[in-house]
Amino acid sequence: MFSFGLRFLALITISLIYFSCSELEEPPQQIKELEKIAKKSNINLNEPGLNFAASLANGLKSENLRTFVYDKIQEQFDGDFNFLYYTEKTSPIGGPNSKSITFEEALFGNQNNFKVNNSNLDFDPLMQVALRGADEDLVAMNEVGEGIPVFYISPNQDLEENPIVPVFYASGEIGEWNIQNVPDNPVLVVSLNERLVKVSRGQNLKIALNDCIGESDPYFSDETDDYYFYDDYYCGSTSGGGGSGDTGGTGGNSGCDRDMNSNWDRIDRVRFITMKNLKDAEEWVHGAPEVYFIIFTGSSQSHLAQIRKSIPEVDRSKWKDCGIFSCNTEWVFPSNLEVFNWEKMAYSQIITIQWYERDPGDSETRQTEISYKDPITGITYTEKETVTISNNDEDLDMTFVEYCHDATGSDARVHTTGKIEFVLRVD
Repeated sequence: MFSFGLRFLALITISLIYFSCSELEEPPQQIKELEKIAKKSNINLNEPGLNFAASLANGLKSENLRTFVYDKIQEQFDGDFNFLYYTEKTSPIGGPNSKSITFEEALFGNQNNFKVNNSNLDFDPLMQVALRGADEDLVAMNEVGEGIPVFYISPNQDLEENPIVPVFYASGEIGEWNIQNVPDNPVLVVSLNERLVKVSRGQNLKIALNDCIGESDPYFSDETDDYYFYDDYYCGSTSGGGGSGDTGGTGGNSGCDRDMNSNWDRIDRVRFITMKNLKDAEEWVHGAPEVYFIIFTGSSQSHLAQIRKSIPEVDRSKWKDCGIFSCNTEWVFPSNLEVFNWEKMAYSQIITIQWYERDPGDSETRQTEISYKDPITGITYTEKETVTISNNDEDLDMTFVEYCHDATGSDARVHTTGKIEFVLRVD
């Protein structure tokens, strides 16, 4: 709980941003409404993002600002309908005053005469403005209207336990919304970006368990941290991150598909099993799911023992096929997503693949038991493996894959965790 003094300061801050002097007769009731919603949703009224959402809604009265927001969203810098405040705050919003008015100034006033002391608004660099709603509506949208509501998703809010979020309007009204319901029309959502990963400079880059981010440039940096696309962080590329364990042959010909084919194993396709699985992994309010996996290979070489890869970003609509009355999950086909070269004598004859949907949060270390099969003796044994992930990552469960499972042609095996299914093949 925060003190009454801090709460009072937060309310005054929001009221100064959100309401002009000519409107001061009305704001007290609206502020009371916001306080009630925040209490219901367990949101701290002193959160900077809450101030930003209120200010953005108020600023949308300006046609120039609405055009700026629409254009930045359509750029889809990370493949999604969103943009970061941090990277765009100094951009001119356009219109007759484009040389002097930046995005930051349009929201908070001239930098020398802010309505609120901007030093008190310590915005997270990953704070974003996103367009959300039914997928077909997002694609068809050609402008941001003045009446579009602004939702605020607190990074500290558990949306499963507290699905009610505050909503701000340009008119000055404040409301609430249950995010379990998809709105009839698109909305703007202020939340944290999920497709960038923060890496503190000087931090041991082995946290990625591969060389991927060492070979990539950050999308942007601030005073202390670098921010990478999660595709780069989790090796979501066409190759890399899982090399050969030795330079020998395939270990003999036993009639298995992998004995007769020296290609790298690759993810051919992947999908959620049910629409509930998709919804549980990522609600509509957060856009498309960010799916990645960890392969426990049983290699004696530490840099090959765990291999992380991500499914390249696609629009949420690609994960489902919707008709007039219902939706079904759909296969997503990554483009040549190679994972590793499964040489029989270099790895376990049984590997385990653990799947996750990524959500930003604090690093957390988890330990799990993994079964392996020795390639020489054929003996199955169990070891405890440790992984470091975000504490908010959604666990999509794991499954094992055997070396001799079908991996070519129409017979390629469909593997399942019970929440997500995929095909691993070598042809």
